[in-house]
Amino acid sequence: MIIMKDLMKMDLNNLMDRNLFDILNLRTRYEQIVSFRKTYDLPSYSSDIDSLYYFINNGAKNNRFRKRFDEAMIIAKDIIKSYEDEKIDLSGVHRQAE
Repeated sequence: MIIMKDLMKMDLNNLMDRNLFDILNLRTRYEQIVSFRKTYDLPSYSSDIDSLYYFINNGAKNNRFRKRFDEAMIIAKDIIKSYEDEKIDLSGVHRQAE
């Protein structure tokens, strides 16, 4: 299980070693944090890409003093970074041989 001090040590620029299971575990962890007792002021407590973008861009306004907000923000940014890197890297996979 990933804990806060482990998250702080993560190098967000080195996400190429992430596999699908790591990302799914992070999504579950994020959902556990923000949906606990429904104390976070969010339109959705899911970890889909749109909800994560909303949390990163607007979540601090009403939630920055909530318990474990910093951890949830780190996880959300990590998932988004992995998603964006995957979108970029997938285009090179389908190159045609010359």
